[in-house]
Amino acid sequence: MNKVAIACRCVVLLIILSMTTGCWDRREMDDLALIMGSGIDLTDNGLIELSYQIALPTGIPSAVKSGGPQKKVVVISAKGNDIQEAVSRIQEQMSRYIYFGHREIFLIGENCARHGLNQIEDLFTRFPETRYNSYVLTTYGATAKEILSSPYPMELIPALAISKIQSSRLSFSVKFDKFLEDLSSPGTSPVTAAIRVVHKGTDKESIAIDRAAVYLGNKLSGFIPPDELELLRWWIGDPYRLGFTIQAEPEDKDYKGTISVKSSKSSVKVKTLIKNEHPEAKVSFRTLLRVVSNNSRLDLNSARDRKIVEKQFSEQLHTRIESMLTHVQKEMKSDIFGISEEIHIEHPYYWKKIQDSWNDFFPGMPVTIEVDIQIEQIGKTQGRAYLKK
Repeated sequence: MNKVAIACRCVVLLIILSMTTGCWDRREMDDLALIMGSGIDLTDNGLIELSYQIALPTGIPSAVKSGGPQKKVVVISAKGNDIQEAVSRIQEQMSRYIYFGHREIFLIGENCARHGLNQIEDLFTRFPETRYNSYVLTTYGATAKEILSSPYPMELIPALAISKIQSSRLSFSVKFDKFLEDLSSPGTSPVTAAIRVVHKGTDKESIAIDRAAVYLGNKLSGFIPPDELELLRWWIGDPYRLGFTIQAEPEDKDYKGTISVKSSKSSVKVKTLIKNEHPEAKVSFRTLLRVVSNNSRLDLNSARDRKIVEKQFSEQLHTRIESMLTHVQKEMKSDIFGISEEIHIEHPYYWKKIQDSWNDFFPGMPVTIEVDIQIEQIGKTQGRAYLKK
């Protein structure tokens, strides 16, 4: 190999190496503001207000150990005519660059949600730094800024506390990718957890996530209360450790007459049909239960008494599910149950004809509920733990 060929190869190698050098646009950790949670509100005069909960270096556990009580987070907010203007005004207040790579939660203020989410949907589908595995929550009776500013005694960073609650299998949660998918899908209405401030203005101030926010299109339609939320989780296929209590017998001086159970295995099946060019649905709920408390005179070791209790549970849950369905279907007019998806799967040609007017069909659509309850386990004691009188 001659010297010219060697020289050419060396030049090519140097060019390649110069083109593959990295870190030219890097930003050091000391230059970044780590956004742990963010929220959006709509002010009374129509401005967008963005709020960021930012972790301070003292919020890192190893740093806290070396000193006394210190501030763990700071909440910074700014207003603008649109989201991008508000973001720019927040950045103007900060000595560090905004970084969303660690964002755990995104909060939608109730007022903003009722007005509509067009700006949110547009920005976050375009924004390359959007973290789609963040949890989305809607505020209830408070602004997003108020929630982000609320303390949480058991965690250094409140946004991490909210994220941990949402990641629990006992909580109802929706992530950003699922929320945007439902927001853009014809016929499907989004639903998120709803968060509120409790003991506001006291030294016990904290947050609670005990409701769900129901949307119609891109606007908030209403909230599902706690007693309906557990039924919603059952319907959409998240029945982990659902608990129910019924009044099996009248209360007397010795016993309250209540029986409490937890679900061990559940299923929900939706069957749709078309009658006279109008859709109908039949929803069957099946669940196996284990008894966790029997404060009645009934002996669940007896097949007769067990059948009585199973029937009572079925009837009472049937009534509660129908009440929740009426609330969501007739009042909120939102298909958060995925019935439109079942019609799309089972009757694709019919769905093409009605998909653009599904929100008009759904509120008046007949939906039949069936509930089948079976007690599978009655506990280690088998019979009652107390002595018969």
